[in-house]
Amino acid sequence: MKKIGRRKNILKNISTLVIAFVLFCSSFSALAQITPDKSMQNNQTIRLSYEEKGEIIILDENFTDGFMPPSGWKKNTTNEAGTWKIDTIRNHSPLYSASVYRGLNCHGLMNETLITPGLNFSQYVNPSHTNPIFLKFWWYTDQYVIENSLIYFNVSISTDGGENWTKIWKAKDYSGSFPQYQFSDVGIPIDISKYRNETNVTIGFQLYSNTEDEAIAQYFAIDDIIVITESDINFTCDAGGPYEWYYYRQFDDIPNGVKFHGNVAGASPLGCSWLWTFGNGNTSILPIHTFNAYNKTGYYNVTLEVKYGTYYANDTAIVHIFLLPPPDINVTLSRISFPGIQATIKNPGDYNATNVDWSIKVTVGPLKIREKILANETPRPINKIDAHSTVQIESKYFFGFKFIKIEIMVTPENINGIDVSFYAFRFAGVTIYLPKLIPPET
Repeated sequence: MKKIGRRKNILKNISTLVIAFVLFCSSFSALAQITPDKSMQNNQTIRLSYEEKGEIIILDENFTDGFMPPSGWKKNTTNEAGTWKIDTIRNHSPLYSASVYRGLNCHGLMNETLITPGLNFSQYVNPSHTNPIFLKFWWYTDQYVIENSLIYFNVSISTDGGENWTKIWKAKDYSGSFPQYQFSDVGIPIDISKYRNETNVTIGFQLYSNTEDEAIAQYFAIDDIIVITESDINFTCDAGGPYEWYYYRQFDDIPNGVKFHGNVAGASPLGCSWLWTFGNGNTSILPIHTFNAYNKTGYYNVTLEVKYGTYYANDTAIVHIFLLPPPDINVTLSRISFPGIQATIKNPGDYNATNVDWSIKVTVGPLKIREKILANETPRPINKIDAHSTVQIESKYFFGFKFIKIEIMVTPENINGIDVSFYAFRFAGVTIYLPKLIPPET
């Protein structure tokens, strides 16, 4: 049985750093030869930015499915030759956008409206009825169309299923102030907060032309349509703990120190600002997980403060740094296991073992001749093994008919772990532990 101590972990960390450096260099070389297509990131970046701010997406349409109208939407058509269609040429985020077009083949008037599904804004209202609601989208056209008023592009809203409409936006208002032949968000967002109590809201995107004259190219395209709101949130944070760390265990990993686990509720952790105060004069602004090394044993008060916009939360925890070495984690193999290999991890000490990784590796044995890995479980975490308690672990099933060596590694985050081996006989799906015939490796 091998105790997982500092020298082994230091060598492991050095090896890990070397491998990571080689992989990083290889990755950098590959990246240097490839220019990323930033347009592919637009859609994901837009939505992620809203979610990180804690905003609620009520409607989200980017026409990626390639259907016109999109699922749940409606299309009112008066001129089939130029009505709304999926645009495979122009897009703000891949693959498509929606466009409407008046060209040489469009004779007659046009009143083409693309209508959203019915939206129940009232279900998103906060208790104070003050949450804002915004309509956002990206649009594309040319200034000639806008400046000469040959066609009109309007956005309207209805609260009665489309019987009556109120105009809330006109492209004509932004003549000359948007980049031509590019998707633009000029004039966006549109504040529709006054409709927050409505239960049946539809939004119409309309191309209107009251002339029968032919046109060379008069078109609009829209993409990445989003309706968002922000409700009152119950914003809290959790500093984790209580933490118990064996003094020397702080220095087994890189970076050194106790690892603290924080969390927030009511917002995305990455959208918040964090401040950890560790009780020994040190601080950190790292989110979620952070490290701090202590030079003396004892109890320390840890404070976590998190801000999200105008919201603020704080929490405290205690960390106990102890010097007396805790008893080793103990692992026993089940005498008969089926279908996977089953074992028990016991924590005999007075301190909780936290964030415990464990793995099971099986090789042909018992003489270590031409060993071949038959099953290798990657480390899997157990949140906590309380003091003087046990947990059961089991490998995945594998088929075999031979003598095998079983190596089980258990690594708690805060105390020492062990690496222990057993010998057994595998018959189909049954594993029989052989403690008397062949003793465990020491």
